[in-house]
Amino acid sequence: MERRGNTIWEFVGRFTLLHVIAYTIIALIFLNIQHAMPAAGRIALDFFEPYSLSLNETLAQVIIGAVMALVLYPFYDTIVKGQRGWLILFAALWGVALLGSLEPKPGTIEGMIYTQTSFAEHLLVLGAGAVQVLLFAWLFLWWEKWSAGIRESTGRVITESLNIRGYAGRFTMLHLLVYLIVGTLFYEISGYEEALATMEIFELWRPLDNMIMVGAVFFGQILRGAILAMLLLPFYSTYMKKQRGWLLLFGLLFGLKVLATVISVPDMSTELIQGLHDSLTGLPEITAQTLIFASLFFIWERKKNKKQQLSKSTIP
Repeated sequence: MERRGNTIWEFVGRFTLLHVIAYTIIALIFLNIQHAMPAAGRIALDFFEPYSLSLNETLAQVIIGAVMALVLYPFYDTIVKGQRGWLILFAALWGVALLGSLEPKPGTIEGMIYTQTSFAEHLLVLGAGAVQVLLFAWLFLWWEKWSAGIRESTGRVITESLNIRGYAGRFTMLHLLVYLIVGTLFYEISGYEEALATMEIFELWRPLDNMIMVGAVFFGQILRGAILAMLLLPFYSTYMKKQRGWLLLFGLLFGLKVLATVISVPDMSTELIQGLHDSLTGLPEITAQTLIFASLFFIWERKKNKKQQLSKSTIP
C-alpha cells in the first residue's frame, strides 16, 4: 500500500518518531508537576505512572507509536487529506486511546468508575494527554502533508446521509450489552474475585460488591458508549465501505483502546513474567468484547444501510 510515493513504513516511521518526541516533551513537564504535588494528592499517579522517562518506557512508546500508526493507516485519506485532520487525530488519540481506554487508569472513564483516583489526578492526566496529542497532531500533519505534497485539505468526511442520533443509539446500546454480557461471563469463569483480592494492579480499585458500583458501571458504560460513538464517527464512512470493515473497526478499537495502553517493557525477567500475568488477566475478556462488538455492529449497520438503499430504490 502506498500514498503518493510514501510507503506505509515511511508513514509508520514518521508517526512513531513524532509520537515519541511529543510524549517525551510532555513527560518532562508532567513529572515536574507530579513531583511538586503533595504525596497524599498523587497516590494514583505514583501507582500507575502515566508518564515515565525510563529507557524501557521510551522503547514501549516506540512500539505504541508503531501500533497506532498501523491502526490508523487505513484511514490515511480521512486524516491527512480531509478537513480537520487534527480534530480526527485528537478524537482517536486522546478520546479513544486515553479517555475511552479499557484500562482503568487515571484519565480514563474506566478509571473514574473502578479506581479510587482523585478528580485532580484524572484532570491532570487528561490535560497532559490533550496537550501531547495536539502537539503531535500539529507536527505530524505538517510533516505528512509536506512529504505527500498536499497543500490544503481536499476532502471531508461524508456523513450527511447518516442519522447520527440513530447511529449513536445503536452503537451505545450494543456497546452496553456486549460489555455487560461478556464482562459477566468472564467474571464467573476467569477467577476475577481471587485476582481482585491478591494482585497488586487492583490495589486502588473500589469495592465491586454493592449496588452503587453496579449503577456506576451501568450508567458509566452508557456514557462511555455514547462518547466512543461520536469519537469514531469520522471513521464510519471508511470502514463501512470495505468488505471486511469489521476488521478495520476491530483494529481501530483494539489498537487504540487496548494495545496502546497495555504495552510495556519490563526491567527484569521476573517483572516480565509478572507483567505478562497481569496483562493476561483481563486481555482475553477485552479482546473478546471488542471483537464481538465490532463484528455485530458492522453487520447491523450493513443490513440497515442495505434496507435504506432498497427503500429508496423502490420510491417512484
